[in-house]
Amino acid sequence: MLDWGNLEYFISCANHGTLSGCAKEMGVNHSTVSRKIEKLEKELNTKLFERKNSGYSLTVHGKDLYKEVQKIDFKITALKEKFIPNSEQMTGKLVLYKQGEGGRNMTNIITKIRQNFPNLEIHIVNCADDSEMTTEMFDLGFVGTTQPPEDSIATLLSEINMHIYGTKEYINKIKDPKDFEWIAYKRKDQMGTNSVIKTFFQDPNIIISSNSYQDAHAVVRYGNGVTVLTELDGDQDSRLVPYEKDKYCFKIGFYLIQHELSRSNPIVSAVKKLILEHADEMIQGTNFVATPN
Repeated sequence: MLDWGNLEYFISCANHGTLSGCAKEMGVNHSTVSRKIEKLEKELNTKLFERKNSGYSLTVHGKDLYKEVQKIDFKITALKEKFIPNSEQMTGKLVLYKQGEGGRNMTNIITKIRQNFPNLEIHIVNCADDSEMTTEMFDLGFVGTTQPPEDSIATLLSEINMHIYGTKEYINKIKDPKDFEWIAYKRKDQMGTNSVIKTFFQDPNIIISSNSYQDAHAVVRYGNGVTVLTELDGDQDSRLVPYEKDKYCFKIGFYLIQHELSRSNPIVSAVKKLILEHADEMIQGTNFVATPN
């Protein structure tokens, strides 16, 4: 049985003629598009595209499939528009994924969703980092990362500044930043702090490594070296101060991610549309990575 999700990628790639065009429309990485197309060709045991430097063009079999699938796509689109209920009639459970514990930084988003979809049951999945993101079932999520998971549909909402933070006492004690003792961390599907640190300093003295952003934050706030934190986390922690913000700064993306399996879910689509339309208002002052107490 053919996976309709793969066929959606096929239609998009045929329409755009390029992996990049399809990836942009579907909100995924190029490699995801390539994998979906290859999987469909394997299922059908047929080559659907000619890969050229100028882009992707349909083969004879690809053109035949496109004609048939396009008819189905039109019907599915029409059915969705006909049977999607208004927001007040939408019921069921919406699963939101976020990094970190606590709910205060979800207030704006939850309030907006509740105002527009009063009959939805909202379930929040909290994780210390995104190491389990690809296996955790969710509908929509909010993630700060340099590289969204390949199997998710990602939309960039904004960028987050990251800086070097340590306690005031520690930074005043260590006069030369080359002598900083570093707390490094690396989370799955993200660029670790090791590579970031090494863009600024040669041979950094990394004294502690972790797979948890929150662990690094907690260790540093008790005077154990320095680490790289989001501006929101670092500035909101009264124990920490930034080191030369203007000189040492890099950015990560703040993404709205959608589980691929929820692509055809009309409730998820409606909530996602609401979030994107009010993104600036809803993410104001949020960070989705909890500050340790």
